[in-house]
Amino acid sequence: MRQKILILIAALFVCGAALAKAPVKKHGKLKVVGRQLCDENGSAVQIKGMSSHGLYWFAHCMNRSSMEVLAKDWKVDAVRFALYPKNYKDNPAYYTKQVDELVGLAEELGLYCIIDWHAMDSGNPNKVLDDAKVFWEHMSKTHAGKDHVIYEICNEPNKTTWEEVKKYANVIIPLIRKNDKETVILVGTPDWSSNLAAAAKDPLNFENIMYTFHFYAKSHKNRKAFIEAIQQIPVFVSEWGTSSYNGDDGNDYESARIWLDILAGNNPEQLKISWMNWNLSDKPEASSVFKPGSGVRQKWDQLTETGEWIKKQFGR
Repeated sequence: MRQKILILIAALFVCGAALAKAPVKKHGKLKVVGRQLCDENGSAVQIKGMSSHGLYWFAHCMNRSSMEVLAKDWKVDAVRFALYPKNYKDNPAYYTKQVDELVGLAEELGLYCIIDWHAMDSGNPNKVLDDAKVFWEHMSKTHAGKDHVIYEICNEPNKTTWEEVKKYANVIIPLIRKNDKETVILVGTPDWSSNLAAAAKDPLNFENIMYTFHFYAKSHKNRKAFIEAIQQIPVFVSEWGTSSYNGDDGNDYESARIWLDILAGNNPEQLKISWMNWNLSDKPEASSVFKPGSGVRQKWDQLTETGEWIKKQFGR
């Protein structure tokens, strides 16, 4: 009996030590200071993590077992839950519950999580405003004040203007702030979140918000415009891939390396820019980190070439 008790105590000690090293335990609730994402003490921090593919198609790749591997083996800081508005609309109760449960899992594992309203198909986020209001009312009430949560209110506005995105944000951000005063909010930018210029010239008038930038290393190489923008507004790269913009057509690891060096602080103001890689799925395309079928079998060691390369970036 004494031996069993000692084993139990040792196991609890190991679990406690692991949790103490977890990203949320280490950094606390995040906040924006100037143009930099910071920990609870105001020190600059770079959060690095993995984004799901659409939860409708690839929920089998973002669950307890995969998130445990991400936390313990990959050593990620965060996960991003991509919920497409069109899927939410088909079954709001189901997808609300799904996101809530994933947020709970992230909390258990000590990981930050981004609740991503993955608006893209609509182009203008105002086209899905009514559903967005219901979704964010629930999320901001349910997860208010949680140290590990970040809200991303519109994934990739496209074929629309920054004025329209601002109009949307000026509705959704006050709605969230009514329930949750402090949690960091990410706001999408025009041209599938690849153009920061308009937001830099005409930023929103709210505290603790950041503007998102997305790049795909084989397609997007205008780093000069990006560097100019991060000197004007706080930026979070909530989605990036090693492939072309369509998530496929091969990878450009050299271009990806240049981008990651910039995000790590190799920029004029040595800003640390947080990032989330696309994507944690077994879809047969270049940007996926798991081999086809591995998610269904829950075999998280079956990595693609991309997966092997991405995994190494979390130890940098």
